[in-house]
Amino acid sequence: MISKFIFYILLLFSFSLFSCSGGETNQSDEEVLNLQATDSVVGIDVNEIIQRGKLIAITNNTPTSYFIYRGRPMGYQYDLLKRFADFLNVELEIKIVASIPDAIDSLKQHKADIVASGLTVLGDRKVDIDFSIPIIKTHQILVQRIPNDLLSSSPSLLEKRLLRDVTELAGKDVYVEEGSSYYNRLLNLQEEIGDSIHIHTYSGNIDIDSILNAVSTGKVDYVISEDYTTRFFMRYYDNLDISTPVSFNQNIAWAAPKNSESLIDTINHWINKHKRSTTWAILYNQYFKYSKKMSSKVNSEFTMENGVISKYDKIIKTNADKIGWNWMLVAAQISVESGFKPNNHSWAGAQGLMQLMPATAHGLGGGNLDSPSRNIALGVKYDGILFEFWKDKVPDSLQAIKFALASYNIGKGHILDARRLAKQYGLDPEVWDDNVEVMIKNLSRSKYYRDPVVKYGYCRGQEAFNYVKRIFYLYDNYKNFESAPS
Repeated sequence: MISKFIFYILLLFSFSLFSCSGGETNQSDEEVLNLQATDSVVGIDVNEIIQRGKLIAITNNTPTSYFIYRGRPMGYQYDLLKRFADFLNVELEIKIVASIPDAIDSLKQHKADIVASGLTVLGDRKVDIDFSIPIIKTHQILVQRIPNDLLSSSPSLLEKRLLRDVTELAGKDVYVEEGSSYYNRLLNLQEEIGDSIHIHTYSGNIDIDSILNAVSTGKVDYVISEDYTTRFFMRYYDNLDISTPVSFNQNIAWAAPKNSESLIDTINHWINKHKRSTTWAILYNQYFKYSKKMSSKVNSEFTMENGVISKYDKIIKTNADKIGWNWMLVAAQISVESGFKPNNHSWAGAQGLMQLMPATAHGLGGGNLDSPSRNIALGVKYDGILFEFWKDKVPDSLQAIKFALASYNIGKGHILDARRLAKQYGLDPEVWDDNVEVMIKNLSRSKYYRDPVVKYGYCRGQEAFNYVKRIFYLYDNYKNFESAPS
């Protein structure tokens, strides 16, 4: 009985071997190998991000994704990313890459956790990366110029003269961003119409506004773009038409490295929870409903795309050079202190752009603290004095800057107390990050501020902790635009 059972098992096993090796299969050997290679890729676990305390996200520099206005980061994708990072209770680090292929390569190499840059969900992209559920839906459109003699003509005449059938693109010169889904769409369209289209590509470094301007001024005739970003700029180009669709609706989603199931599941949970909320709707309307206020921000002179943070940049640069600091770091400090409002006065009596206390200012030489030039000169001078103090105690200059900024906010005495506590609790007193900053927060708890090594007592150390974090967060965002013209 047992031997017969074993015989049947062996017989079934031999059939299964035959069917897998010699019989017909649904997958080629190459497909199986590709599948195995994909399965072996290690993704990013959401717990890694939480333990790291930082979400690293890639986006692009567009008004609908990410830009800097008056020293503060903005953009639809940025605002969503910031909310998601807050949901995870981690910091957000933004990186900008030059093109879509670079963004995907960065994910494959684990240089980032998420790409949030208006990335279209495509089947071939799913081989290398994982997508979330859609953030937004869009479709590809043809951007074409309205001839001057038709600008005031009737809609019916306009319809007759403009290209409304995409098959008519045969033989035309059409421009698309390299590595984009638009390029693939034109390749497929060529096959569909059985004729060639002269496809030209432009770098992802070239912004959509510049491309639209090229069509508007007659430098190029046709561009393929997508609807939701392009519409943002249409108020500035009354001689452009974007009414000819080139594709069906497509999904725009966030992307993560392949096999990042827990991260994608968490993103999807967050999207499902918030996408139908009033906050999400307001955010969408703010960027995509042709808001005059938002357009003025995008086109303001005070954007990092123009190499400008504030109208005080020249004064900031002159004074920052005196202490050897990057001017953008000082600009970030002023943004946190006063939001670039020169007449700002706090409840505690701090005044001006750098929120100096009158007594401190007097010791630095005094003057009119409502004067931007004087206030910045005194504030940066104070930064320099604090920096020199900490340079003698902290070997790493970047860490010394963080100690100086914390001292600017809360005083040297409390920082010295936090250093002594750090040493006592086995942390490094010469490192701010994850060491002394931990103890500055603890100085609001009696167990710590009553410790015998503490000389200056209680303080709301969370404020100094947040102060340094906020300054360096803005500074890191500014550095994304370091190549902008000065």
